[in-house]
Amino acid sequence: MPAEYGEPLTERQLEITALTAGGLTNREIAAQLYISHNTVKVHLRNIFTKTGVASRTELSMLAMREGWVTISESEQELSPIQVAVKSEEEETATEEEAAIKEKLALEEETPVAAEEVRSFPAWSRLRWGSLLGGVLLAWLILFLPGRPAAESNGQATAQDLVDAPVTGALETLASHADSWQELPPLPVRRARCGVATLDGRLYVVGGLTAEGTTNRLESYQITAERWEEHAPRPLALANVQAGVLGGKLLVPGGCDAEGQPVSIVHRYDPATDLWKETAPLPTPLCAYALTVFKGQAHLLGGWDGQHYRALHYRYDPVTESWAEEQPPVEARGFGSAAVLGTRIFYVGGYDGDERATCEVYQPEEESWGGCAPLLQPRGGLGLAALGGSLYAVGGGWNGYLGFNERYWPQEDVWSVVSSPLVGEWRNLGVTTWESTLYALGGWSGDYLNRSYKLEVLPFKVFIPVTLP
Repeated sequence: MPAEYGEPLTERQLEITALTAGGLTNREIAAQLYISHNTVKVHLRNIFTKTGVASRTELSMLAMREGWVTISESEQELSPIQVAVKSEEEETATEEEAAIKEKLALEEETPVAAEEVRSFPAWSRLRWGSLLGGVLLAWLILFLPGRPAAESNGQATAQDLVDAPVTGALETLASHADSWQELPPLPVRRARCGVATLDGRLYVVGGLTAEGTTNRLESYQITAERWEEHAPRPLALANVQAGVLGGKLLVPGGCDAEGQPVSIVHRYDPATDLWKETAPLPTPLCAYALTVFKGQAHLLGGWDGQHYRALHYRYDPVTESWAEEQPPVEARGFGSAAVLGTRIFYVGGYDGDERATCEVYQPEEESWGGCAPLLQPRGGLGLAALGGSLYAVGGGWNGYLGFNERYWPQEDVWSVVSSPLVGEWRNLGVTTWESTLYALGGWSGDYLNRSYKLEVLPFKVFIPVTLP
């Protein structure tokens, strides 16, 4: 008998809903439940019919709202870095243990009463939202996505509605999950690593794995679509960032296996496949943000072993020295930084709670100012600038991650961008190359080896040149 709208979900369908909300693909769900891929597709089709949703994203949001999935509270930490690192190591000592714990977590969820499942009022807000989403999708087929129009004869465009800032409850979630493409996976599952792009390669250094901290260095050849291993960093450290200066990678500080920060700084030369030690940090640090502006690195915030800090160091590769600069206002770690035009943006972070903070630094004036906060707090996010906008990817430390965000600098607003993973996706690496955004690794109930790309500027313009 075909499924009908408003019918209660079966126990199996609730289980598949929970796994879908956790970001698993159909094939991953099939493997976990020991059923066929086609059976999962049939279940999802019936779930969509019964609930009235039109996409996996809508289903995930519904599951969270109805309490069909639960978000675990953040663990109490003796040290916000040390215990967090150890808890993740213990939670995923083996893939078998992780699978058992995930199953137990699902069994411990609050049972959904049959009356709650059946109580779908005719033409609920969700169905009206789905109808509106369909109308917007039809409009988007006709119009090329662009930035929110400042003035357009007083008429709002479809993209204005999609990218409008959201306050309070999520009013409109334009799902473009299919625009994210999965790449060949990382050779090792890891989070809290440094990621940077140089000469058509995505470099990933250090980080935390199920076996502990690592010193591995790998690169992904974008055109060849393959991973290669390089000389490891001299120390195994996690909670690091990487920047590119003068054709070399700069990797400051990091946390050791005990969660304690160090001040040592290394530079890696891809031409010789060699690491070199350079000037140490003025203070041992990890969980900082790092970006490069006009050939110099700017390090912001971080964890000093006792406290989250509000600090700002600038590294000059010519003199190989660090200088103290005007610090940001809020003390935090696990934020992210990126350069947009002539300004440095320092966004998100964690200080025991996730932060939605956005601060902006004017290097020429050596002063800090404010910018619109994120739509939702994000700790352990990645930030990158591309196409005149900022992209904030990941988070979900204390709260539920349902989408990523895009910042429009002229309007000073954030808008919704889809996410290939929901629930939590923190301490990942985010970088760009040409017109593409890349997101690598991270943590989502386990260490991830997933790699994704998002074509932000899919159209390239070639201008013919007539030679004399």
